[in-house]
Amino acid sequence: MCAYRLLKYKKEMKGTRMSKLPPNFLLPTNFRNSKNIKRLIKDFNVQGYGVAVYLLETLAETHGHKYPLADVDLLADEMKVSVPVINTVITSYGLFEILECDNDKLFISLQLNKWLEPYYIKVDKLSRAGKISALKKKKKQEKQLLELSQSNSNQHMFNISSTINKLINITPENDESEKWKQWNENKKKKNMRLSKLEELAIAYKNNKVEI
Repeated sequence: MCAYRLLKYKKEMKGTRMSKLPPNFLLPTNFRNSKNIKRLIKDFNVQGYGVAVYLLETLAETHGHKYPLADVDLLADEMKVSVPVINTVITSYGLFEILECDNDKLFISLQLNKWLEPYYIKVDKLSRAGKISALKKKKKQEKQLLELSQSNSNQHMFNISSTINKLINITPENDESEKWKQWNENKKKKNMRLSKLEELAIAYKNNKVEI
């Protein structure tokens, strides 16, 4: 029976996150009208109802939402009631269940776990959304770094090419300039030869050619 209860408890708590405790939980407005609560109030007056709510609050603020039976005396001292009264509230009205784990007895409330489900679902959704947002941000940063790296690499190659061209003094502009300069020199030489030939022709005609 204890093994069954432990398995049931694990199923109830499966997927919930315990790293952050709920600040509150919703107690049904008709909680006091259930048959087991009415019987509890009949047996212990309103004090019994107060003990039950106190125990639920204690579980809600405890990691794992479980509490050792061996420490019930501490709760009894806080509530100013006897340990037998608390043990009776825990074991006799269907509000709590006992688990045995590693020779230690714990009490839990499956009903409380159901009331806390909306809180843990919300926490889980926010956590997932945060992780997705962080992953998208990380991918964006990685893309920006890659683009920056490629840009720097291209700039680096351009700088190397420019340096090499300067060292050997060969650029598209210099190449065209050299061609233009060579053409002008050739033209000047050709014009000089033509001019010389014309001068020789005139001198020969005037018999002034010196041989």
